[in-house]
Amino acid sequence: MPLSPPENLAEFSESEAENLLKNKKGFLIRWESDFDELSISPWWHVIKDRPEAMVNLPKKTRYSIRKASELYFAKAVSLQRIIDDGYPVYRRSYERYDTHEPMLSETDFCEAVQNLPKQTEWWGIFERETDRLVAFSENYIESDTCFFVSMWLEPDAMKKFAGYLLFHEMELHYLDVRGFKYVSDGARSLSHDTNIHDFLMRKFNYRKAYSRLHVVYRNWLGLAIKLAYPFRNVIYRLPLNLFRKASVLLRQESIRRQSESGG
Repeated sequence: MPLSPPENLAEFSESEAENLLKNKKGFLIRWESDFDELSISPWWHVIKDRPEAMVNLPKKTRYSIRKASELYFAKAVSLQRIIDDGYPVYRRSYERYDTHEPMLSETDFCEAVQNLPKQTEWWGIFERETDRLVAFSENYIESDTCFFVSMWLEPDAMKKFAGYLLFHEMELHYLDVRGFKYVSDGARSLSHDTNIHDFLMRKFNYRKAYSRLHVVYRNWLGLAIKLAYPFRNVIYRLPLNLFRKASVLLRQESIRRQSESGG
């Protein structure tokens, strides 16, 4: 899956994807076309593409930002600060998710953070009284766009509206100060249940930017998905980890078929 903004791969083709798969060890290649050019699609990114004054946000959002500001402050942070202080936040936050993805050990977490692209920037939320990190966001920057790749908040800080403050301050920084084209919380989720996109649209005036999803598989995987697809509704209900992973691929395939057919 490309790190670059979806519009940067407008001319990427299925034949190019097949050639890449021959030379790489991946199982599939996924990309998008017609980004923000479709009126409706089962595949989308959630974006915000204009600066917005605090006064234009919903009343409850403004209240939550102010309440969080009494307890916390937000700022850009270094990679080293995330390596030093990020893992406890990640661990406590991870426990909230219903996902098949395994939680990283502290060693693996630090290694993964160090190996992220150089275009990665970090933002943190800190307690005013203690200067303790309670939330952080991993942001990928390219072509005057910012993708909020992952965001981790301690449950107690989340209850006290720290997430509101984090989104608000990052939007001010990237849209108002740096004049980016848009910020995005990424594409529709496949691997775990999340309400974050609905939250951003209701609370911060984000919108869906529809696109067409394309996927090319290695031959054996494509055949396996083709054979399993008629039984996808049964596989969705099976609780075993193997079937949960298969469900992600089958949900993606369902969206791909609808998307490429214009449904």
